[in-house]
Amino acid sequence: MLFEAASEAFADAGISSAEVDGVVSSGFDFYEGISITDSYTPDQVGGRLKFNTLVSNDSLNAFIHGCMLVASGRLENVVISAYAKPSNIQNYGEVVLNMLDPHTVRPLLPHHHVLAALDAHAYLIKHNADSTLLSMVTVKNMENALRNPSAAYAAKTTVEEVEKSGDVAEPLKKMHIAGLCDYAAAVIISSNRRNAKAVVKGFGYAYGGYSSDLALRVWGSFQWAGAAAKKALKQSGLRCVDFAEISEPYAHTELMVLDELGLLGEPVERALESGELGFSGGFPVNPSGGCIGMGYPLNAAGLQRVVQSVKLLSTGRWRTCLTASPDGEIVDAGAVVVLSGEV
Repeated sequence: MLFEAASEAFADAGISSAEVDGVVSSGFDFYEGISITDSYTPDQVGGRLKFNTLVSNDSLNAFIHGCMLVASGRLENVVISAYAKPSNIQNYGEVVLNMLDPHTVRPLLPHHHVLAALDAHAYLIKHNADSTLLSMVTVKNMENALRNPSAAYAAKTTVEEVEKSGDVAEPLKKMHIAGLCDYAAAVIISSNRRNAKAVVKGFGYAYGGYSSDLALRVWGSFQWAGAAAKKALKQSGLRCVDFAEISEPYAHTELMVLDELGLLGEPVERALESGELGFSGGFPVNPSGGCIGMGYPLNAAGLQRVVQSVKLLSTGRWRTCLTASPDGEIVDAGAVVVLSGEV
């Protein structure tokens, strides 16, 4: 998977693997079941005997590391690689639960979606809404995915059908949760704009409230998103962007990130209900279909969003994009990148 992705990336960039100066891999040992997962990636992406490093958690964080390496002048061409094979994980729920504190959190959880449900519940209470708001996100993203040949979960559905898809953990329905998918991506960051498809205008990373026992967690909110977006937009010199791509393992994830970004001139729920966030709206969110429409590739979700952002910018329909991705399913930390299609 990685070799094919890297081959396509080199062809798209008009360079060979020999011109690669370094590789930044995104990997998560817990999902892989082995340590030092990046020891398997350099050969596949042309990085043998060259600079290599591994960045854990979401791959948008690895992307930012690659940007800094190029900006420092140390390296000219850097490959960011990420892959996920959840089809190899037989006990995904147990793996997620084992990431949590073994004394104060794990014994209390009967199911790995419970923490996400608490976030969703808190968000809906704060906005005086019900689960149909989450269903509207699912409907929007699945229909957007119908335009995307890479989407595994594209469908035309209705709010009523989503609401009837079955309860998982109140208020989460089955279709509010992105289905898992296998995925690999390779993205080349270069100081040479010769064959550039997009330009990185700014980036930011931030933490919100975090503690291993979740005592500092602010339920229903992603505090990292506002701080990271502020850094990225300040670097870019832009006050607004044309669309956003947001990794959303759950429907409410998209809403929680949007709530903190501050890019809308009206409440998020009103923008969603009016169609403002749809493909043809004033501020499209996840026109690619997002993780709900494409499939959730675990730690590779951030790079999935970058690839889709660049593809959408290349259509000429939009000029600028904000790409955001949390570090996992419930952690209050994540990254934001601002991209421009004008090279």
